Amino acid sequence: MGRNLYYEDEILEEKFNSFMFKRLLSYAGEYRRDYIKAALLMALAAFLSLVPTAVNMKIINDVLPKDGVVPDGAGRLAVILLSLWITLSLGAVLADFLTSKVSTTVGNNIVCRLREDLFKKLMELSFDYYDSRPAGKILVRITNYTDELANFFINNLLRIIDNGLVMVITIICICFTEIHMAAAGIIVSIPLGILLWAVAKALHRYSRIDRNKMSNRTAFVAEDINGLEVIKAFNREALNDQIFIELSEKYHKAFMNTTRYRELFFPLSFAGVRILCSVAMYITALFVITHNNGAGLTLGALVVITTYMQRFSHAVYVVCQQLQSIASITSNIERIFEVLDTESDIQEKKDARDLSVTAGAVEFKDVTFSYINGTTVLENINLSVKPGQMVALVGPTGAGKTTIVSLLSRFYDIDGGSILIDGTDIRDVTLGSLRGSVGVMMQDTFLFHGEIIENIRFSKPLASDEECVDAAKKVFAHDFIMKKKDGYHTVISGEGTELSAGERQLLSFARLLLMDPDIIILDEATSNIDTETERLVQKLFTTVLKGKTCFIIAHRLSTIQNADRILYIDNKGIAEDGSHKELMEKQGMYYHLATAMGRM
Repeated sequence: MGRNLYYEDEILEEKFNSFMFKRLLSYAGEYRRDYIKAALLMALAAFLSLVPTAVNMKIINDVLPKDGVVPDGAGRLAVILLSLWITLSLGAVLADFLTSKVSTTVGNNIVCRLREDLFKKLMELSFDYYDSRPAGKILVRITNYTDELANFFINNLLRIIDNGLVMVITIICICFTEIHMAAAGIIVSIPLGILLWAVAKALHRYSRIDRNKMSNRTAFVAEDINGLEVIKAFNREALNDQIFIELSEKYHKAFMNTTRYRELFFPLSFAGVRILCSVAMYITALFVITHNNGAGLTLGALVVITTYMQRFSHAVYVVCQQLQSIASITSNIERIFEVLDTESDIQEKKDARDLSVTAGAVEFKDVTFSYINGTTVLENINLSVKPGQMVALVGPTGAGKTTIVSLLSRFYDIDGGSILIDGTDIRDVTLGSLRGSVGVMMQDTFLFHGEIIENIRFSKPLASDEECVDAAKKVFAHDFIMKKKDGYHTVISGEGTELSAGERQLLSFARLLLMDPDIIILDEATSNIDTETERLVQKLFTTVLKGKTCFIIAHRLSTIQNADRILYIDNKGIAEDGSHKELMEKQGMYYHLATAMGRM
């Protein structure tokens, strides 16, 4: 997969299609009853809002005086019709309220489900997906884009359906009154629909560009927030400000292009609908006059036709307004389904079984791996680790030390060969059981915003407070924790800036020990702690960690020389393998590394 940077536009393989929209609407499946209820309420509201116009016709024809003469029973009929008019109007208002309430609930439920599926998919995707794009471009999908979809389901879709029903009902009502005007209204709407469809197509194209530029800007901001210390350390504030201005200007330009087409909907729909409906009425009136077909039309009927045509034209206008929202939202749908349809590079087999670690033997057989196709990092690695052995990995930066231990946890899939734990290929077991058996403390210590004790408990959510404290004591973190204002309940930020680098590392170590895995991976676990604390922590290797298979990446000779085996990783493979004493006697690459370490 190609790497995408904050200044590069994402290229989506699949463009918006009707299947995507149907798939989006399928999220409403479990809320079918609520949607039917909302549809019935909308139909009722539309019908009730139009009936008073027919009541007006009855009032004009049968209640108002003709030639100065009031019809018999006009007073009683007027009271009945006005009461009916008020009742129907109130009924329409109540139906509108209930429709809005139901649709808002359903719309929020649908988007909540969609956001949950997005988050679940993001948790399932392998590291390669995150390696290939900035975090900001991923974040914007689950926040901004789904929020805009929520607004579509709650407001836009409701208005389209509501006014669509009004259009249908008004045309039917006009048909019963004057069929020619109804036909003219439908015919003259066709060219308007074609014109708006063309504008909507262009709007979708520009919306896609708009979204790309917004993602680029968001990605840059997210990177800057995470790397603020580095930015300040290298005095990059002014340069980064300039980069942000350039990204913002590109987004502004794309946004304005989108806005021009979006706003084009309003004059087109407003003027188009008004002009075409006026033409329809003119043509109909001309036809009625020239063919003497209007002899039976009463004043009330003419008022009804005029009112219904105005309602019809307004409904068309509102639908046109909402169509531009759909045209814009389609680019969001593309990006949301791009995430949902992405297949993780790490796939469990259908018949995968739980891993049962009986001894802890690890074996690499002819393992080859590359992060990017065509550029191998490891080639034909062969390694057999006995149960309970402590294996140290050393070598130059970028040689592949962290890659080897990452493959053991199956954070990435190998290109060739196999990795076995107690004779079982890790591709044949469930990911949950594998990662529950292989505990990893990565080089980059990450803590979550919250209490210290909750950060320790992160690896074992059901652990008691006593278990968390015991894990902290084992890694000698208890003393510094108790010196904090609230002890284990001290709240720390997501970056853990209130703690020193060594304190953060000890908390991460405590989190790992609480998990109590069968195989342990320590990537620079003691790089940031002082020499005295390191000496105490090293006792863990002969006490708490005794009997567990351990892989340690370290750059301190005091840690390395105590390992059962030392692997010198270089040139895409294992260049040297042996104990500290054996490799020192060999006077090869490790000898020179250890000698340099000894002089530090």
